[in-house]
Parts: sequence; structure tokens; C-alpha cells
Amino acid sequence: MKSLVISSNFNDHSFSMSSGIDYIDQSLTHGGWQSQTINEVISADSINEQLDILLPTLIKLSEQGRWIVLVGAPKIGLKSLLESNGIDTSRVLLVHPKDQVDALWAMEQALMSGNSSAVLGWPGEIDNRDLKRLQLAAKRTSALTFLFKPTASTQPQIQLNCYNQQLSHQHLSIDRRSGSIH
Repeated sequence: MKSLVISSNFNDHSFSMSSGIDYIDQSLTHGGWQSQTINEVISADSINEQLDILLPTLIKLSEQGRWIVLVGAPKIGLKSLLESNGIDTSRVLLVHPKDQVDALWAMEQALMSGNSSAVLGWPGEIDNRDLKRLQLAAKRTSALTFLFKPTASTQPQIQLNCYNQQLSHQHLSIDRRSGSIH
């Protein structure tokens, strides 16, 4: 099961980028991933399955010459997954924080640097205060932001939720087998 947070707050400084997956784009408010938004993926899947819905976007972003920052990503198979999907790994920065505090700090710094095209983090469960801090950092950047959280569920679904600055959100449930959206 995957859950992803998608914002409904769209202003002059934000943009939308196609996910590269038609049924996802058709369901998202602005036709793709929106900047200045925290996109949260809640999943029991391996990193391969977690990144499945992001690979087309990461491929495009790796061509921009800016960093794709992965904070606290599972290490097993990551490099081969990225390379086998055509992602320029010379533009991927892996950060291995010692704890959740360092993970959140590294994500915040990567967002505020202005040098990142995407920031992906695996910080574990975070509270609303930490989510708000990341949202404020995301608001100041054009980087796409994704949080991955573990779950014990074994459902073959992707839950998409997008939180904007006001903590409002859009929620989608995608069946991984059929591609249908509820």
C-alpha cells in the first residue's frame, strides 16, 4: 500500500510536472506532481515498488542538471534500480542520516538550497509540526518533495494524498494491479 500526498494549493510560483503515468496525471488536481507540496508515500513495498510511480518523473528531473536528493533511502538495490531506469546517478545525492532529526534537517536543507530538482526522504513517522516545517521549506523551492513512510498493510494499493501549506489535501487510492483509481 502506498500513500502519496498531493497539494490543492496552486499559485504563481508553483508548477505541475507530469508523473509520466496517464491514470495518475488524470486524477491529480493539476495533471501531475505539484511543486511546493509534500507528497507522502505510505507503503509496505520494497524501494523498487515505492519508486515505481516516480521513475518517469525522476528520469526527467535527472536531465535538469540539478540534484535528486535521497535522504535515508534503503540502500539495497538503489543504485542498480536508478541506473537500469536511465536516471543519471551522477546527479543523485544520497544522504545517510543517523536519526530522524538529522533526516528531517537534511531534507529541509536540500529543499532550501535551491539546487535540488527533487527531495525524497524516508524519515519514518513524523508529527504535524515536522510536516509543517518541511512544507515551509518546500514552499520556497521548485523541487518536488516526496516522503516515504512504512506501513504493515499488504494491500496492492497506492494511497495518494497531497498536503499544501494549509494542510488541505487530495486523496487517491490506486489499485496497483489494474491501475484503477478510487
